[in-house]
Amino acid sequence: MKKFLITFSIVAIVIGAHVVLLRHFIFPVKKQPVAEEVKPADQIDQSKLPPPLPPPEIKGPVFKPYNYRGALIGDLPAIPDSKTATAGILIDLGTRQVLWAKNPRKAVAIASMTKMLTEFIVFEELDKKKDVTLQTPIQVTVAASKIGGSQIYLDPKETFPLEDLLKAVMISSANDAAYLVAEHFGNGDVNAFVEKMNSRAQELKLPGAKFYNPHGLPGDTSAEDNMCSAEGCSMLAERLLEIPKAAEFARTKAATIRENTAKPFTLFTHNHLLGAVSGVNGMKTGFIKRSGFCITVTCERGGRKMAACVTGFPDRKGRDAFVAKLLEWGYKQKPVQAKSDEPAPQPGNEDKNLEDLLNQVVPK
Repeated sequence: MKKFLITFSIVAIVIGAHVVLLRHFIFPVKKQPVAEEVKPADQIDQSKLPPPLPPPEIKGPVFKPYNYRGALIGDLPAIPDSKTATAGILIDLGTRQVLWAKNPRKAVAIASMTKMLTEFIVFEELDKKKDVTLQTPIQVTVAASKIGGSQIYLDPKETFPLEDLLKAVMISSANDAAYLVAEHFGNGDVNAFVEKMNSRAQELKLPGAKFYNPHGLPGDTSAEDNMCSAEGCSMLAERLLEIPKAAEFARTKAATIRENTAKPFTLFTHNHLLGAVSGVNGMKTGFIKRSGFCITVTCERGGRKMAACVTGFPDRKGRDAFVAKLLEWGYKQKPVQAKSDEPAPQPGNEDKNLEDLLNQVVPK
């Protein structure tokens, strides 16, 4: 027994020695790295650092803010009709200079000018969704067919290519078509689309913007009317000009849908300044009792681009006559390049009228 224990001990020692040797040579223990000393930023060799990441790509044009320095504020002496406007603005888009402004950031009811944002969001969605195009067929829903006011009289038995619906929205201000495209891009839920409208309006920093529907029909009370400002509507119009198809629809006086059917339907624009005032190439009109007759207009003459928006007129002819005069006056003003990217001076640095103007932004 004693001899067996001695033999067993010798064998165990030999095996243990082999295990240690194998562990050392075949599976060596890795040394833990020693943490480098953290140096202050001013002692780091910048040449050894990787290059910084490029800034995130911003798709689409980036617009500088409008500059109010030098703008005529309030009623415009050269055009007495300006007293009728509830709110208004005229901007030289090239220089970003505001030439005239009256309550430009005040939230006012904008009626069918709402459809500029509806159209804008749909074109943005088209840019994201590769499975939806202007030729995508959209089936009319019962809910859309019940939307009144300006309309193309949708029937639930009908199907339209998206392009025809967008034409109807921008050219003839069809409320039922606006509802249908909002319903489609809201995945069947118009309220979901309206949430997108409000979210996008906030991202675009549209002063005074608040939306309750995609078409601009009045709410049961004034608290439920779609609201924005003259400046905000001008910002939307400027962005739509950068979308070729949207700009095309906005400058179209008449177009036909339901072609090759028993009842072709002609869309006529509500913007009577198209073809009547030199250079006018858009954008959108509106009317409900609480907004008065309003319009956002874009114009280009000799490469000089302008945008104007007015609200509150008691009739269409008075509104159109004023905007025609406003554009004529604007193009007579010498273009002045803004001296600063700031949209307006800090309160207290200019006259009281301008300070009041800048404070007329509806709080969130």
